[in-house]
Amino acid sequence: MLHLLNHYATQEECSFTLSLFFQPEHLHWQSNKQAIGFAWQDYDHAQYQALAYFWLENQQATSPLAASFGGFDFDNKLSDKQLFAFVEAVFCWLKTQQIHTIRCVQAPICYQTHYSRLQAILASFGINTISETNQHLIISDTTFSSLINPAAKRRLSKCEKEDFVLDNSTNNLYEQYAFIQSVRFDKKIPLTITQTGFLSLFENFPESFIPFTLYHNHQIIATCTAVVVIPKQTIYYFLPASDPDYNAFSPSILLIKYLYDYAQAHQFQLLDLGISSINGVLNENLFRFKKNLGAITTIKQVVHAEI
Repeated sequence: MLHLLNHYATQEECSFTLSLFFQPEHLHWQSNKQAIGFAWQDYDHAQYQALAYFWLENQQATSPLAASFGGFDFDNKLSDKQLFAFVEAVFCWLKTQQIHTIRCVQAPICYQTHYSRLQAILASFGINTISETNQHLIISDTTFSSLINPAAKRRLSKCEKEDFVLDNSTNNLYEQYAFIQSVRFDKKIPLTITQTGFLSLFENFPESFIPFTLYHNHQIIATCTAVVVIPKQTIYYFLPASDPDYNAFSPSILLIKYLYDYAQAHQFQLLDLGISSINGVLNENLFRFKKNLGAITTIKQVVHAEI
């Protein structure tokens, strides 16, 4: 049955592993305003088997407010019938609050194979979704250089012959943010997080946000942040940026190699390289870049629909 929550559910209250973006600390970080929480709990289960959080404003329900994904999450043991009942109950409650539009971003299908079941259930409600193209690397005993195609391998070798220096410290976060901002401004790509917000992620979640920055002659040439979404399962390639003057080297390849090596050493299973499309329109160059690194393609559902 559906429960309306007056708090953010903890891991102990749930029968499935909570990702970073469903943990109470991150939900509080996303907004000072409390989200409306929904949980599903069968009579014969002590723990919640499904969760959803939405922020309500201007007749719209939104999830997440400031994260890679939000929306619905659930235990694989939940039956299709139960999952349907949960989604239906959430939508019905939202309608009673005069909510007319729902916008939510679901986790990529690669995070949990059972997420594809939700896609079918949303479709059964007549809700159209945008399928963003998401790409990821499977972490295994295979070396990174064995995954990538010959052209990428040549560029990786070219980078490794230079004196590029990796920095994982949080001592230069202001510089890292300014670099990301500058690169995105030149490419006319919006930056949706403020400097204050960026810095607070490392302050509030020191074990979940790890900077990876490449320097050459004491200047940043490429950077990203590794986000531990689920410990020993999924790590996410966040806010990447690369100096276009170094395009001949493609230092991002070396940076992703360092992320892959880190994921191997810390027993992660998947490196999420993020979406390669916007509003369903593929960025072919970005898609090809990741594919050349051995990336596998799945989808990430974005719901923006009338209810």
